[in-house]
Amino acid sequence: MSNRDLFPTSSRAELPPNIMVYDINNGLLAGHHGATMEELAEQMKMFLKQAPKSFRAAIDAAERDARKKVSCLFSDAFSLPAGEIAKEMHVPWVTFWVPSPCFLSAYIHAEVLRQLWLGNSCAGMAVAEADDKALDMVRGLSLFHISDIPDHILQDPTTLPEPNFSHQLVRMLLCATAVIMNSFVEANPAPLIADLKSKFKMHLHVGCPTVSFSPLPVITSSDSDPTGCLTWLDTKDHRTVAYVCFGTVAVLSPTELSALAEALESTGTPFLWSIKEHMMVHLPEGFLERTGQRGKIVSWAPQSRVLSHPACGVHVTHCGYNSVLESVAGGVPMICKPFWTDNMMNGKLVKEWWKIGVGVEGGTITKSGMVKALDVVLRSEDGKEMRKKAGELRERLVDASGPGGSVQADFMTLVELIST
Repeated sequence: MSNRDLFPTSSRAELPPNIMVYDINNGLLAGHHGATMEELAEQMKMFLKQAPKSFRAAIDAAERDARKKVSCLFSDAFSLPAGEIAKEMHVPWVTFWVPSPCFLSAYIHAEVLRQLWLGNSCAGMAVAEADDKALDMVRGLSLFHISDIPDHILQDPTTLPEPNFSHQLVRMLLCATAVIMNSFVEANPAPLIADLKSKFKMHLHVGCPTVSFSPLPVITSSDSDPTGCLTWLDTKDHRTVAYVCFGTVAVLSPTELSALAEALESTGTPFLWSIKEHMMVHLPEGFLERTGQRGKIVSWAPQSRVLSHPACGVHVTHCGYNSVLESVAGGVPMICKPFWTDNMMNGKLVKEWWKIGVGVEGGTITKSGMVKALDVVLRSEDGKEMRKKAGELRERLVDASGPGGSVQADFMTLVELIST
């Protein structure tokens, strides 16, 4: 997400006087956006190459405008050049980890996981047998299996586009003044949190910025609901709607997309589907006309509001961490179709740790598998239990976010750190 998205030029004049926005060169051609993982990896490589010069230029400009020296650098954890610059400037580097804590743990223990994976392969174990073995020997990851760990962590680093990136990432994070988590202590296994706290100088959980537990205000204008999702949801019965969204990058195969559409139609499930416009050609012929009375398709939806709406009954999701936590905030169970990065590990949390969702049968969406998943979550006793557990987890996170909770305590520690 760029500055243009977060701080549109038209709105910058309305920012508080102590917030200044500086655009940096990301090394990409104007208007160039990758659509595949390979393209995204290449973009990351170009960004990291350009970043030291771009970051330093922006910092110099900020110091000139403010007439004071930078005393702390706060950056995304994957912006490694910021850590190097902070070291050169002799100031604290505070870094923000957006994916799930378990994904960070996988990076930290990458070498152990890689050796385990290679050992299984060398021993001639069947893949399924190797994958079925829980990672009991890795502190904090006993819930997971090798099959839950992303390939890029298990593969030989020399075969990756950026061979040293994972090693550099861990090395830099271990040196950071503080690692701030986009998460809640209460949402994770205690051994996992204890292990991470033992690894870093300071390890803080400040909740998820996109998640709100407060009652959402009533929509009073189309400006607040440009695609009409919320007013459409107002017309549906409570806990009946399947909200389908796979994030901004993940894309279903045409076959899976068609199978999902067929499952929604055959079960008569009301649905709100956020889908990229170029993928709509893969919907079954006549699908939009046949389902127009009970379904709505949009190119974008106000996700946190949708998931907090009383009509929302299930979230069909790629299991990105923000999406998962927004589901929890709405008390909405999930049908998990993970794609990459931390998705598989997040899906395991949903299904086996929190027990508030189900997976896609066989890992690939089929009509019969999705029909079964929809029936379980929306129309069975197991589904009612999932919704109950999702509500209980939501309440724990509400308490954590409230006065005297762990989020408030860690946030105040963060404020003190960056203010001194």
